Parts: sequence; structure tokens; C-alpha cells
Amino acid sequence: MANLGKCMLFYLKYPAEMERLYEAKERKVEGLPNPDLLLEKIKLVGDTANREVAEFLETCAPEIEKHFVAISDVQRVRNNLEKMWDLSFKIASRGATDRRIEIGVYIDRNRAALVPWVWCRGSRGAEDEVVRILGRGIKSTKFPDWESGSVGLAEIKIPIPERPEEAVECDSLVAQVRQAFTSFTARDVEAIAGISSNRGEA
Repeated sequence: MANLGKCMLFYLKYPAEMERLYEAKERKVEGLPNPDLLLEKIKLVGDTANREVAEFLETCAPEIEKHFVAISDVQRVRNNLEKMWDLSFKIASRGATDRRIEIGVYIDRNRAALVPWVWCRGSRGAEDEVVRILGRGIKSTKFPDWESGSVGLAEIKIPIPERPEEAVECDSLVAQVRQAFTSFTARDVEAIAGISSNRGEA
């Protein structure tokens, strides 16, 4: 995948409009000319954008997996990339595979950003522990839809071109996603996986 898809970029450029005309159950078309034709075109753009997102995330997957397979036990979480815009893996220390954490990368529609993340079972206090262990992190309060225990590792802005014919290369974005995880060590995986146990949480 050399460049990000045009429909994906359109979606990220106009998230409110796509939410209103594509995602919403009751689409608000009052006052718009030729609403049936417009909705047909919007559906085509939205469906294509979802496929392009899935293709991009699949491009990121081996770059993430390659790092963690060297330091931990890794299991890809099979979810609907087109629907969720979120790629994830379960990882565990090789000595304690019963205590797993999750890592992945999420495309935030409203921020037009890639957010690599890590999650462990626990309350908001667990997020402080993750940030302490890694020496960095964005706690879940910045991302209202995230569940507690989630920490963003970076917020990688996706360039949105002014003109639709302008290309956005995906290689540099994939490299930034990879970079967000390369500082993870086997000790980090073990320490984060142990947070819920240390706090007495199931």
C-alpha cells in the first residue's frame, strides 16, 4: 500500500458530515439537493473508506507483530477492522501467559490521527502505573470512548491534503506506528501485565 486511500482521507477531512450522512441511523438530509443521490454517493465513499482503513491497518500489523514476537507471546485479535478502525493484539510475558495485556493502533476519526495504545485490566489508577513503567503515555481521559486501563502511546497526525489529487504516503505513518512500540521490552510487558494482579483485580 503506497498511499492512503482517497476515500479514507475524505472521511477524515469531513468527519462530522460523514457521521451525519453515513454513520447515523437516521441520516439528516433536510435542505440538501437530490438527497437520495447524495446518500448513494456518500455510502459508496464510506464503504470504500472502511476498506481502505482495513488495508492500511493490515499494513501496520506485521510491523507491530514483528517486534512483540521477539519479546513476548503474541496473539492477533480478530475483529472487524472496517467497522472498528482498530487493530489489536493480546500479548503476554512468556513466563506468565495467563496474564495478558492488549496493544494496538486505533484511527481516531475526529482527530484524524493514529493512536498506538496499550491496555491492561484495571481502573484509572492502572493507567498511572502504565505511564510510570513506560515513561510516557496519554491517559484515557483524553479519549472519551476508551475504557479505563487504556493508555495512548502517541498521537500521530494524518496529513489531510487540501486537494483530493494530492497523495499521502503511508510508509512514514507505518514507521511512526512501529516506532511507538519499539521501546517496549519484555520487562515492560511483564510489569504491565502484573498491574491488575498487584492491585488485586480480576
